Amino acid sequence: MALLTLLCAVAPRADAANFSLPVEPDTGFTSPGNASSDQPNPGEEKPGQPPQFGFGLLTLFHKERQELKDLGITFSLHERSEVWANVSGGGHQGVSYNGLTIAKLDVDLNAVAGWTGAEFFTSAFDIHGHGPSRSFLGNQQLVSNIEATPSIKLYDLWLDQSLFDKKLSIRVGQEGANDELMVTAYGGLFLNSSFGFPGMPAAVLPSGGPNYPLASPFARALFNISDKITFVAAAYTDDPAPPGTGDPQIRDRNGTAFRLNGHTLGFAEGSYSPTPDAPASLPTTYKIGAWYATGPFADQRIDNNGGLLASPTSTGVPLNHNGDWAVYGIVDQMVWQRPDAKNQGIGLFVQVMGGPTNRNLANWFVEGGMNWVAPFKQRPDDTFGLAVTYLGISPAARRYSSDLVAFGSATSSYASNETVLEATYQAPITNWLTLQPDLQYVINPNAGIPNNFGNLPLANAFVLGMRVPIRL
Repeated sequence: MALLTLLCAVAPRADAANFSLPVEPDTGFTSPGNASSDQPNPGEEKPGQPPQFGFGLLTLFHKERQELKDLGITFSLHERSEVWANVSGGGHQGVSYNGLTIAKLDVDLNAVAGWTGAEFFTSAFDIHGHGPSRSFLGNQQLVSNIEATPSIKLYDLWLDQSLFDKKLSIRVGQEGANDELMVTAYGGLFLNSSFGFPGMPAAVLPSGGPNYPLASPFARALFNISDKITFVAAAYTDDPAPPGTGDPQIRDRNGTAFRLNGHTLGFAEGSYSPTPDAPASLPTTYKIGAWYATGPFADQRIDNNGGLLASPTSTGVPLNHNGDWAVYGIVDQMVWQRPDAKNQGIGLFVQVMGGPTNRNLANWFVEGGMNWVAPFKQRPDDTFGLAVTYLGISPAARRYSSDLVAFGSATSSYASNETVLEATYQAPITNWLTLQPDLQYVINPNAGIPNNFGNLPLANAFVLGMRVPIRL
């Protein structure tokens, strides 16, 4: 809680700014992809008054924070605490705790300094504890989207300028790619990391790409072509961590590498909402996009002499390919609305992503599921969700593993996929406290690829967990 102590020593500021992973995005039904950032997110309670711990210090904190909010300075402080139990399968069984303190500062520069259409935003993390995937499961798609190497990190740091009556937004600074891109409105309910940053780029981009907990320098342009159509183009440094070996989260321990001399990761994404504001309709959002990384990517099977990497006579140096890419599509669709409540009902989502096989460990990714807001009418703010995420191991990587078996260097080949099934229930208890029990079943953890748990395929794993978000 070092970050909490540090920030509370500074002048308290006001409440929430828009923020992506690991804070859950809106899963309500005001139209996916077009929800106002002024609305609280599920699990992100409306500004509340927790019990008066600290002899009224929180009361003073809230008062001063509101005064600054009235001036255009918004500050928020959230804690995410989780307990997980790996009941069966994976590397071994056990119980773990991990947590995340998130501090966010949003400054309306028009209100503060008269700079029309300008906004400054920054966020920082205090990551603590040890999550279940690295400790017990050994799987590729992390069970928790806040699991990371413990540290205090700067994450977002950007300036945004809107122009032409907010038709155009230019943003520069540092952020994670999934703050704005590759995001499903309904997928944000779930705790597995692949529902935030898709499993394919997380598996193949250097250091996992610009993705929690490592953001990277970027520039982004967003065009609101109409109420129904939005286009985003962005460029990031593809590897947020400095060069070296070992854990990239340690190489950029505090999120301040600010790498500007690396290769580029470019995005283009279009979004179409046929009925963004039609209350009588079932809102839908379609997205189609692509990313391209300019750096070198190693062939999964062939060495630099054209031979098999698995062969005893191989050079051991993979053939390099120039660049990597993927295309993706997303659909968020409300399919049922409670007749007497616009924001209650069932929404479905799906995302599909694919790229070349020869340079990617994983070349195929699919996720999909449902949200049911208010499954019990007497609890209008609860949300129940079921979802599945599928990470497809590329044919080239699987052939490499078969080559290893054929040459006697391994006893088993890779599985075709790692698949995760998740069920979750988000229940606000007060306006500052939420409980979210979660179940996940991991099929083919790490797809049979050797890791620190050994060279043999891991058994399917069953994990139970509880997230407790607290909003101060």
